[in-house]
Amino acid sequence: MILVTGATGKVGREAVEQLVALGKDVRALSRKPAEANLPEAVEVVAGSPGDADALAVALKDVEAALVILSGDVAGEAATFAAAAKAAGLPRLVLLSSGGVEHPLPHGIADEHRAAEEALEASGAGCTFLRPGPFHANTSWWIRTVREENRVRDWIGNNPGAPIDEYDIASAAVVTLTGEGHEGRSYLLTGPEVLTSEEQARILGDVLGRDLEFSVAPQEEVVDVFTGITGDRPAAQTNVAALHSPDVPWSKVSPAVRDLTGREPRPYRAWAAANASLFGEAAQESA
Repeated sequence: MILVTGATGKVGREAVEQLVALGKDVRALSRKPAEANLPEAVEVVAGSPGDADALAVALKDVEAALVILSGDVAGEAATFAAAAKAAGLPRLVLLSSGGVEHPLPHGIADEHRAAEEALEASGAGCTFLRPGPFHANTSWWIRTVREENRVRDWIGNNPGAPIDEYDIASAAVVTLTGEGHEGRSYLLTGPEVLTSEEQARILGDVLGRDLEFSVAPQEEVVDVFTGITGDRPAAQTNVAALHSPDVPWSKVSPAVRDLTGREPRPYRAWAAANASLFGEAAQESA
């Protein structure tokens, strides 16, 4: 039995579907099981990675777990680690963050580093997947693209190699079901280095539209993040890290290809598959 937490998110749902296609027994942990809409073969347990009682049920007879955390990442990891230790979970794969390898201090790195350390202490054999920015992050542009034909970018215009959620899920499935991955971490990227402006240009090509592109000043982004969290110092360090040119995903990592035996999906494929989100049908195939 393989447990997947965060099973209804973009990566978790795809991982569940791939595991089922491989004929694996899958149990999913979901905050809203009645709305999970997962394959019939999947056993769905109500709860979250931060719910100790739910984990005691969900981890019974589980041989491996894909741990996807949300909200209080470090807190959920600590709760999951205690439950995993009590259950004698043999192995787990954590969806961590490429930010752990970032040279600048920031909150995203700190919370995922704490999560990795907590899970290592559980006694389970751990594998850490550290993706950079997701292709789906450009969903942040939906409103302005739909309404104003423009992209307002919040993370700067430095080059990076964004990754498709499908490829993250595929890497997770390989490391869950294959041998030799315990005690290892993998930086995951897509197949090409792009700036945000180049992503916007690709999206415009797919939509058949000319999209105006601009980058929001860092101070504006700090103000927005502070309004959400109320923590200005944390917003400042996070925004500085996001805008840094010296990021781990500024180069293409071979990890997806090495793990899956194929090239990861390019951003253009994601844009074509999700063109309807931006108000237009795709003008070209992936």
